[in-house]
Amino acid sequence: MKGRFDRLRGTLDLSGRPAVELVIDAAGLDTGNARRDKHLRSADFFGAAEHPEVRFEADAAELAGGRLRIRGLLYAAGRHVPVAVDAALTPDGDAFAIEAEAHVDQRELGMTWSPLGVVRAPTRLVLSGRLVRAGEVR
Repeated sequence: MKGRFDRLRGTLDLSGRPAVELVIDAAGLDTGNARRDKHLRSADFFGAAEHPEVRFEADAAELAGGRLRIRGLLYAAGRHVPVAVDAALTPDGDAFAIEAEAHVDQRELGMTWSPLGVVRAPTRLVLSGRLVRAGEVR
């Protein structure tokens, strides 16, 4: 099953604290199936009413060539887990395109519900976007 979050914001400042921050609106989940989306927003998964944000924070990131390696914490459903992120940065005019990937065992976030009692893990997380200088909106 694939889904997406369209409402998010983030920052990357390798000299700042946090160096990386990504905040996602948990209620913005869209898998293309309204009934499934409602269940995924429920307490069985994201608990979006009680925990409206999914957040990733990292105090440090390593940039080498066009690769960004980040270790941080992912907060969701009232819990958190460590996550390693590998990202590719590609110049795109006066910005950078970013393609990032991580794997998370959603069971560690309390997301264990399954109609057959079997939850496949880990979940593959993919982020695609553009990094622009602060103050620029595109």
